[in-house]
Amino acid sequence: MSSRDRKKCSARCRLDVLIVDDDPMIGLLLQGGIDAERFSVSVANSGSDAIAMCEASGFDFVVVDYQMPGKSGLDVAMALRRRKIPFVMLSAYAETRIEQQAARQGALGYLIKPVTPKQVELAIYTALARAEEITNLERAAEVSGIVGVAVGLVMGAFECSRMQALDTLRAFCRPRNRTLKHVSLEIVNLYEMRLSSGGAAAACEGLKDYLNIAASPKNE
Repeated sequence: MSSRDRKKCSARCRLDVLIVDDDPMIGLLLQGGIDAERFSVSVANSGSDAIAMCEASGFDFVVVDYQMPGKSGLDVAMALRRRKIPFVMLSAYAETRIEQQAARQGALGYLIKPVTPKQVELAIYTALARAEEITNLERAAEVSGIVGVAVGLVMGAFECSRMQALDTLRAFCRPRNRTLKHVSLEIVNLYEMRLSSGGAAAACEGLKDYLNIAASPKNE
């Protein structure tokens, strides 16, 4: 689920949260104490079960214990990172080394046991806000260089915002397995060719034809 979808979901429905801990009592404590009106909480008692559950159904957020037999919290973290599911790490040890390992795997927070349900709720909301900030920073980084030029051309052609133009380009790239940079180069080249032969109006029409979009992004 994308950050935009998670934001919409949080405004209208409960967040689907998975608690992963090999101690069943911790899972039951958090499952029973977390606000049921705002969260739908599932529990996994092993890393293997957690990975299988995440593959079977999408969760909005995961709280995962660092030290577990078999598949560790870091193993689960790698699976969550691949599926782009935000998570925080839970540990009985306040060790910088563990916190750094968790951060390298994409953890958005680090909780020290024992924790209360309210602490977990706060950690979830804080982490989701941080995830949104990271997404915005990544988007801003993408709008640079040749990609930035292409975004500007799409903005002009469709009279839309920068974020809408970037979303349009990304939506075009995904099903074709093409990079933003590659598509941006083609867009700029096409625009320049049309501009020299037919003027700005022709260049904009050529850009729209290239992207194969009938309606402006702002009207979707």
